[in-house]
Amino acid sequence: MGPLGRVQARGQSASRPSEGEGIRLMPTDAELYDIDLPEVPEGALTAVEISTLVDSFFSKARQEWARLETLQKKIDGKLTRTWMPANADMEYKDLFRKASSPWLDFAAAALGQGCRIDGFSDEVVWRQAWQASGMDGRQGHLTRQSISLGYSYLAVIPHRDPEKVLLRPMSALKTFAVYDEPWDDYPRVVLHLVEGSLRDTKSQKWMLITEEGVHRFSGGYKVPGDVEFAPHSLGYTPVARIGATYDDVPRSIVEPALPVYNRVVDATFTLQMVQRYGAFPQKWMAGGEALDENVRVAVDTLIQAVGVNGETARFGSFQPADLDQVVKALEAHIRHMLSILQVPPTYGPFAAMVNMSAEGIAAAEAGYFRHLGDLQDPLGEGYELALRMAGDLLNVDVPDDAEVSWADVSSRSLAQAADAIQKLASLPSPPPLEMLLGLLPGWKPADAIAGAQSARAIAPIDVPPAIEQ
Repeated sequence: MGPLGRVQARGQSASRPSEGEGIRLMPTDAELYDIDLPEVPEGALTAVEISTLVDSFFSKARQEWARLETLQKKIDGKLTRTWMPANADMEYKDLFRKASSPWLDFAAAALGQGCRIDGFSDEVVWRQAWQASGMDGRQGHLTRQSISLGYSYLAVIPHRDPEKVLLRPMSALKTFAVYDEPWDDYPRVVLHLVEGSLRDTKSQKWMLITEEGVHRFSGGYKVPGDVEFAPHSLGYTPVARIGATYDDVPRSIVEPALPVYNRVVDATFTLQMVQRYGAFPQKWMAGGEALDENVRVAVDTLIQAVGVNGETARFGSFQPADLDQVVKALEAHIRHMLSILQVPPTYGPFAAMVNMSAEGIAAAEAGYFRHLGDLQDPLGEGYELALRMAGDLLNVDVPDDAEVSWADVSSRSLAQAADAIQKLASLPSPPPLEMLLGLLPGWKPADAIAGAQSARAIAPIDVPPAIEQ
């Protein structure tokens, strides 16, 4: 681990990199790049020092932002290509534009909905940091972006109330972090675009987070204006990377399905073309003479005409296209894409509504929940790191083995849960009442605790020591 690992994160000293030592950061691909990061002065930075520091890695930041922006456009269905004839008209192009749908974003949402945090081992940090920051509502977008792009960030910022801590999600599309080593938990420097566009420096508002504090400035980084500084006195940069994988650079979960998604777009475009031009019988005429352009000929009536050379005009119609076959091909591509992403086919638009047994539903969703388990491990480590940072700001000693708890999103009926609770309660040493009530579908830990307290108020129940603590 680099000089800014867990040791310095706990307030102990660590040596600075020697002169000329490269700082390794998250690259745009599997390789690591070197950055000559200048020595960061202690305390507040001046405008010149901010400009020098940001200039040392800004080109790498732009490269990474460009890569992620391209990936996000593909996920949103806004960056697709297909063959078109040179003389394609506006109607043709409009059909292709309508063929692009955000299927990958749907898959990311389906996976993100299964990764919801509903508790933490330390109740004080959970209440004064997580809930005080409204993270129950903010975590969905943060997790979803981590699944889509591979990673995102969660900043831990001191609150004006010393009894609270602000947790603020930061998009990877606007945030860049410099790490000593790819496996380090704590970055050296984090740059975040709060407002504005990269193309317009006048509208930009930035946040630069260092080991000493949070710098805010406006305008381009080369000439920072309105510089403000708020110290945090942690000795490390309080920003956690929420990664979806354990790679040196966390990778997108949905990116491997892009080739199949392109086939889905082509199949959807084919369906659009067929239903526009081939869904109905197309009439044709051979021979005959052109009539007055003001006369509309009904070709399905009996009409006879003589051609220039005496041939008789003939009329007919082509058979309409079989849309069912095109829809089946489109369905096959979508099922293939969802299988790569381990999203159950029952979540797709072509799922047949049948009376499935509980065992059948569990079997259909088995791969999905195994995939959720793989995602929850790296995502949980990032969230737990952020909550430990919040504990440092609150002067709460959070143990390294503190863990977040994930909401149970599995398909269980109330009858199944009630049967399991009854059987567990009949054991010689039954589990705590809070644990039993937590098995009820839709019940959160707070609901289980409140329900257990209400039950004890009506009829006293023996409480195990672990619950009393």
